[in-house]
Formats: sequence, structure tokens, C-alpha cells
Amino acid sequence: MSRCAIMASMNEIFVLRRANGELFNEQKEGKLTVPVWSSQEALDRYRERNPELMTFLSTPLTRALINRLESGLGGRTIEFFLLAEDDPNAELDDGKPISLEQIFPAGERAGQRVQPQI
Repeated sequence: MSRCAIMASMNEIFVLRRANGELFNEQKEGKLTVPVWSSQEALDRYRERNPELMTFLSTPLTRALINRLESGLGGRTIEFFLLAEDDPNAELDDGKPISLEQIFPAGERAGQRVQPQI
């Protein structure tokens, strides 16, 4: 599936979080990187193939969630990494960076769930 087809087919973006609200994240090149998934089905497949993810709950990504996360970072920047929808091995490094502008189209309301546009 092409990048445009992936972006066009997404209804929501999902992240993983612990019960205490902490998001699943990785440090890449000294930056806080949050993996995101383009569908609940893709996220479920990654959880099946990566047992370390089983302690996290799936959560739709909202601007309000991002605002809460950023407020606790003391000015550090969050980067997002869209994991590949079609990776048969569900490897956590198979994906591409995705910007907030791609995730949140201009004019979106703060509490609304993500519906990316091309």
C-alpha cells in the first residue's frame, strides 16, 4: 500500500499507554519518539508479535493527549513514528516519521480524535 493510500485510509491514529497514563515511547538519537499506529487492527498485530507491548492499552491519539504529554516535558519535543501497516513481522523500527501537521489538520478542535488528511 502506498504512503498516500495509508494516509487516506486512516480514520484514527492510536498510541499505547500504561494505566498510569504514560505513553509507550522510545529514545531515538536523544529525542522522545512515540510510535503511532494507523488502525486498531495494526496495533493489535504489533502487540501479538511484541510481548513487551502487552502491558500497554491502546488509546486514540487526541490533541488533548498531546498537550498533556508536552506540558510534562519541560520544553522537550515529541516526535512521532508511524509504524508500517503491512509489516508481516511487526518490527518496531519499520515505519516512518510523521509530523503533527500530518496527524492534526489545521483547524481541528482540541478534544477531537485524529483524522489525518493528505
